[in-house]
Parts: sequence; C-alpha cells; structure tokens
Amino acid sequence: MVLGLIICVGMLAGVAWRRHRYPGRWEHTFSQSHAGARKALSDARSAARAWERSKAQSESKARHDVESAEKAREDRLRRMDQRIASLNSPGRGNRVEALGELVLFQHVLVVQSPSVTRSIALAGLEVRFEPGRKNYSVYCTDADGHVHRAKYPHLPSPPESDEDLFDEDQVRDFAVMIQNTVAQENIFRARLPRQLKEAESKWKEAQADTSELETARERLQRLRQRNGTDPRGEELEARAAEASRDWERLTGHVPPR
Repeated sequence: MVLGLIICVGMLAGVAWRRHRYPGRWEHTFSQSHAGARKALSDARSAARAWERSKAQSESKARHDVESAEKAREDRLRRMDQRIASLNSPGRGNRVEALGELVLFQHVLVVQSPSVTRSIALAGLEVRFEPGRKNYSVYCTDADGHVHRAKYPHLPSPPESDEDLFDEDQVRDFAVMIQNTVAQENIFRARLPRQLKEAESKWKEAQADTSELETARERLQRLRQRNGTDPRGEELEARAAEASRDWERLTGHVPPR
C-alpha cells in the first residue's frame, strides 16, 4: 500500500510538472497531436538555457581566476611582510638549551633567577668558563660591558639541601654551546642589513607587480564583452521567445521559461 501511494504521488507530481511546463488544456499538455508544438517549445527553451548556463559557467571560472590571482598576490605580500617583521624584530628565536638559571635561545640568553628574569642579547656577547672550589662559573659579558655570573655548584651539599650539582664537562659544554650560538648570532646580525634591504626591495617589486591579476581581470572583461555581443545569445533568445508566442497563440497560456 505504501509503495502504491509513493507511485501515485510520483505520478501526480509528474503530471503537475508537465502541466506547469506546458500550460493549456489537457490535450495541449498530453495529446500526441500537439507533440510537435511541445517539442519545439522544449527544444527552444533547452537551447536558451544551455547557452545561459555555458555563459554563466565560463564567467564564473574567469571570476574565480581573478579571485585566485588576488588571493595569491595578497598571500605573497603577507609572507613578505612577515619576513620583514621577523628581520626587524627576530625576538628570542627557538629555544636551544638550558642549564641552571640560564636558558639559551637563538637570539638571547635568558637569566631565570628567583629574584628576576631578564634577557641578554647574544650579539657581541663574550662567554667564558671558570672552575672554582665550590662552583663552576659561566661569565657572560654583554656588548655594553655588563657581566653576569652564572654559578653551578659541584661540591656535595648538606643532607637537608636540595641544591642541584653539576658536572664540569656539562657546564663546559653548555658554555661552548653559548659561544657557538653567539657566533651564529653575530653572523646573522652582520648579514641582517643586506637581508632586510633585499626583503624590502622584493616587497616593493611584488607590490608593483599586478601582471597576473590584470591578466585575469582583462580575460574576464573580454569574456563578458564577447558573451554580451555573441549573436548566438540573441538568436537563441529570439527562438525561445518565438516558441513561447507560438504556444500562447495555440493555447492562450504563456509558458514558463
């Protein structure tokens, strides 16, 4: 019963659709005697719709090409902006290593003590290791001549103390790591003016270069002009309009497009 109801509803929907597409008396909609008129109307409407669909699809693709070119240009400029910003303000950079109160990053050495946390620029930093009776020391002298001494105890502490102890090789290796990172930072800083100048020059070139975007825009404009003046569109529209008038003269009803 349910299947029969579904079939019945489907048939009624088909009849309603056909009555809508071919308005008039029942014989106009269904009779074989008017099959030629229905076919002429259907063919004319289908051809006009196919043309409009083809035109819309081609223009849609051309608009998408314009949008893609705009986005590609914006993305390229944004990446260049980020590159320039990273050169102007490199920040700490990636974390390299830490030992005791010192945390080494690509561009700075951070001192984390119970009383204060501060950063020391690596550029121009001088680092030396010194052994001592109680502590190994790493002396860090910044470009302004200020000295920070990091202490690394190596003598056993009283039982109640929770002080960390450090091996000499461990501290020496860390001091060497700081020195090597400083060397890399000095190279980075020496090259920075040239890199910044090159990055800014490339940004200006990219900002001025709109060739891909203009090409896409011109392609869209030419396509719109060609579609607007293509005689096929007018011919198909005239054919569909004439078929509609023929149907109206036959039935007294104006068919939908």
